[in-house]
Amino acid sequence: MLRKSLLTTSHTFLLALLWLIGSGCGAIYRAETRSIARIFSEPPGSTVFVEDDDPALIRDALPFALKTYEALLASDPSNRTLCLATAEAFVTYAHGFIHDQAERTEATDFHRAQHLLKRSAKLYLRGRNYAFSGLNFDHPGFEERLRNDLEGTLGDLSQKDVPFVYWGAAGWAGAISADRSNMSLVAELPMAEAVMRRALELDESFGAGAIHEFFITYEGSRSDTVGGSAEQAREHFARVVSLTGGRKASPYVLLASSVAVRQQDYRMFEDLLGKALAIDPDAVPGWRLSNLLAQEKARWLLDHSAAFFIDFKGTEQ
Repeated sequence: MLRKSLLTTSHTFLLALLWLIGSGCGAIYRAETRSIARIFSEPPGSTVFVEDDDPALIRDALPFALKTYEALLASDPSNRTLCLATAEAFVTYAHGFIHDQAERTEATDFHRAQHLLKRSAKLYLRGRNYAFSGLNFDHPGFEERLRNDLEGTLGDLSQKDVPFVYWGAAGWAGAISADRSNMSLVAELPMAEAVMRRALELDESFGAGAIHEFFITYEGSRSDTVGGSAEQAREHFARVVSLTGGRKASPYVLLASSVAVRQQDYRMFEDLLGKALAIDPDAVPGWRLSNLLAQEKARWLLDHSAAFFIDFKGTEQ
């Protein structure tokens, strides 16, 4: 009943917004739009997604939320808080529900997987663009300046910019990972990496270690010959575990799917995923959805271990 009422309320908000857009009510219109935006982008309204215990419900609800964010932002483009909420929502949806689905589908339906990858890349970039739009308020022409003077532009950033910097870099790198055939996009990886490293310098604890989680995969899934480092991936992993008290499942899954697979260490793989599955997803309500998604991924990885380990039968003995 609660979930139904939340969805009904969301539809009511959107209908009210559409009425206001059509009515041209000036100050009333702007005030009401911002009021609705606060419900979606600030607690407690913004937590109804991350605290939910039903990933399938969130997967189905997010597209409506994304378009609601965009409708609100189109009517109030100077709302910096809403820029951030929209960026986070698009990158999260692309990563947690589209990109991940593509990876799981590839072995059984290659063409559908490619379609999902292309779609996730577009969603990632949409999120990146909203994050950079938010940075434009304090740093006009941010993306253009970034491309012309990377070091100087990053040097102008401060700790208060980190949320926008993180989601912008995450969306950028996510798009590159999803669309590796786009060489012009792939060529931008050093810029995306530099932006994320600047976020790490400014606030390494942001998002309960979210930046460190990014670098677990970034360092751990690349060989040493192309600049990766299993050792650095482990260091980032250790820092996330320290910051979260070991109550987040995602760092275990990330280290297992990157370093353990690259080193063909099945015992490490199995141990890490076992620890991820042992975490109580309800221990921290704000991480509930994240933990459930990570545990779902852990089960899938274990069920498909043979696809990742050349001598899988040998590892079972």
